[in-house]
Amino acid sequence: MRAELAGSRGRVLVIGAKAGSEALLAHLSDSGYQWAITEDMQELASLAESLRPDAVLMSATGKKATEALSAVRQESRLREVRVLADLTRSRSEVLRKLPVDEWVRSLEELSSRLDSALRERRVMERTRNRMERLLEITQAATSSLELEQILRLAVEKVGAVINADRCSVVLVEDVNARTASVVATLEDPGLSLDVDLARYPELRRALETRQPVLVEEAQRDPLMAEVRPTMTSLGVRSILVQPLVCSDELLGALFLRISRGSEGFGRDEQEFAQAVAAALANCIRNARLHTALKKKRDELELAYVERYRELTEANRRLKDLNRLKDEIIAVCSHDLRAPLQVLLGHGRLLLEGGLDPQQKQSAEAMIRQGRKILGLVESLLERGKGDVARLSIEPRVLDISTLCKESATELEILAAERGVALRAETSEIMMLIGDELKLHEVLQNLITNAIHHAQDAGEVVVKASRLPRPDGDVARIVVQDDGKGIPPEELPLVFDRYRSGAKGGGGTGLGLAICKEFVELHGGEIWAEAPPEGGAAFIFTLPLAQEVSRAVQNLPAKETAEQPRVLVVEDEPEIAAVLVEVLRSRYRVDVARDGAEGLARARTSKPDLVVMDVFLPKLDGLDAAVALKSSSDTANIPVILLSAHQGVADKVRALNLGAVDYMSKPFNAMELLGRTERALKLRKAENELERTSSLMRRSGNDPLTGVYDRRGLMLRLDHEVSRGRRYSRPVSLAVLRPDRPVLDEALRGIPDVMRARLRTQDILGHMGEGVLAVVLPECNVEAGRNVIGRLLPDVEKHTGMEYRSAVADVSHDSEPVERILERLGAPPPVPKL
Repeated sequence: MRAELAGSRGRVLVIGAKAGSEALLAHLSDSGYQWAITEDMQELASLAESLRPDAVLMSATGKKATEALSAVRQESRLREVRVLADLTRSRSEVLRKLPVDEWVRSLEELSSRLDSALRERRVMERTRNRMERLLEITQAATSSLELEQILRLAVEKVGAVINADRCSVVLVEDVNARTASVVATLEDPGLSLDVDLARYPELRRALETRQPVLVEEAQRDPLMAEVRPTMTSLGVRSILVQPLVCSDELLGALFLRISRGSEGFGRDEQEFAQAVAAALANCIRNARLHTALKKKRDELELAYVERYRELTEANRRLKDLNRLKDEIIAVCSHDLRAPLQVLLGHGRLLLEGGLDPQQKQSAEAMIRQGRKILGLVESLLERGKGDVARLSIEPRVLDISTLCKESATELEILAAERGVALRAETSEIMMLIGDELKLHEVLQNLITNAIHHAQDAGEVVVKASRLPRPDGDVARIVVQDDGKGIPPEELPLVFDRYRSGAKGGGGTGLGLAICKEFVELHGGEIWAEAPPEGGAAFIFTLPLAQEVSRAVQNLPAKETAEQPRVLVVEDEPEIAAVLVEVLRSRYRVDVARDGAEGLARARTSKPDLVVMDVFLPKLDGLDAAVALKSSSDTANIPVILLSAHQGVADKVRALNLGAVDYMSKPFNAMELLGRTERALKLRKAENELERTSSLMRRSGNDPLTGVYDRRGLMLRLDHEVSRGRRYSRPVSLAVLRPDRPVLDEALRGIPDVMRARLRTQDILGHMGEGVLAVVLPECNVEAGRNVIGRLLPDVEKHTGMEYRSAVADVSHDSEPVERILERLGAPPPVPKL
């Protein structure tokens, strides 16, 4: 091999023997070419790398020429280089038939042939360079980069292709704009300024005509006459302005300028600028549409917020009106209907007495108008009572026996009108906690239905008795008539909502379905029976309350130590009794009468939950909650606060002070139980999380990485291997071992890196010294190697060092898994001391 690197016209690689090629090589040197010559194809790759020839001249002959050409075509660095055959010394048929690009028949035409090949190669390189830059600009224009970044990248790529001393992107807001904004320029990437279009006639014309403007000679072009002195001082030779137009919308221009001493803008440069402008115009338009869309979205969001505020205010007003409506309904329900029933009854008595005609007419008018008013009241109740009113109770301590007697007494007049005997049979006082108004409506509805369906001159009986049960005594109330009864197949259906049957009409209009809701709301049951003696019997039960003093002071005897303990802090005895009665069915309950006592009991007895009123004597509930959360002994006890205030601000304040929940009075018994259960489950989950974390730190898990340690991995591996062998499923084990010990800091976060490449069922372990193990269930060795091959680069990048890996199938190998683990590269177990 010999090389001659004196010239600069181009680089030529000559294939052939030096002997006999002296004239050819001398001609190349005299013509200004760099050259190298070899006939050893083993040197071809190194020569192609060092010389980087622009052309290959085949000077070998015979079989050597064919072999040399084949070697040239196979060399990757020479595949696009033109190959010329040298026929100046030999015109053999073999050389003539070679599939080369051109033939050189004399030294006189050698330079022209080489120049042509060099020009073609340079054009190809320049074209490839432009296409690559254009592709980069197009990819950037369709990426998620900001517009400023895309434009800066574009002027940088354009500047690398076109030898211009000024390359800028100029944007305008509209067609008639007098100024434009330079948003990206090659000379100063951070430059952003406004320019007066009057000082740039070439830019102004391009924007007005939307056509490219080429100023080949700035010193002679009439367009530049008004700014020629400035152009002269700057030495500007040529200017190219390519408008940015997309969908007939003018956006700006791509501005290119070349100073003296450089070539002007050729056809290739103009076409390249046009292609770049098209990509940038589309990108700018999309960015502006996105900005406009974002602005519109912000405006809509603002309008939505304003509308939401208006609706919230309107909703607040509606709630106030609804509250007023509920108050009116309560008045109608209790204060109007009962007196009307009494007036109607006494009016009936007056009619049965000795009255003169005028008095009788007046009494009949009173009864008629009274019944009309009662109908209006019942209609109002039917339409005005909603689900919210039905599904909440205002509990108090009451005697159900007395309530049965009062309800029967109120309806005696109605029964007498139909000739029905109505009586109440109650044997003892039975105290319970409930909503008197709702229970009164249940009794009125059932008794009224019974009166309507009793036989003529029949009988309706209301019975109340105590029924012992293992979980506490209940009151059993029976309303029975002697009518035609209910078919057996309809007994389970009479309480269905919207069902009208033999017992579905009359009464207050609430219906049997609502009676069922009211009874179940109190924790009771209701059903219908067909007695053997005929007629129908509606029966419901209600849990009886213990004495208030006992409920407040003592825990029920039936509760066991296994039940969670709840501390109730309430200063009003009747409300405390209600809370105890609701909670005692599921929990052990203790009671405190004020905030200071509640805080002291919580610190000594450590209950599982505290249910506490906000307004308490000595120490209010909010301060008590803060005190509980401030002490490490009681900080983990959940607190539910109760208050008659229903404002959102009160709830937020309570939750900010550490309470887990906030309930308003009056409360729903089932809702209280539900929230209590949720609070206890939350505490249990937190305790379980702490216990699990502690166990992970103690055994089976690596405290550094959080994955399995050697012991934990072996337990899981034995389980997976047993299952794989039992069901003939593959299980692969992989070990990743570093070339040197890994620092602890480098291993932090490694599980997240590995999990990104693994499946959910794959198992990770850290064997110590930075050695990682992966168990791959349902995965054979080949698939396991592919997985680990994709995983290794991420592990090496995260830890900053090289890893080696080994994979084996452990489901079909009789060798113990401990030995397989060590064979794959895991360190041996540390002996116990």
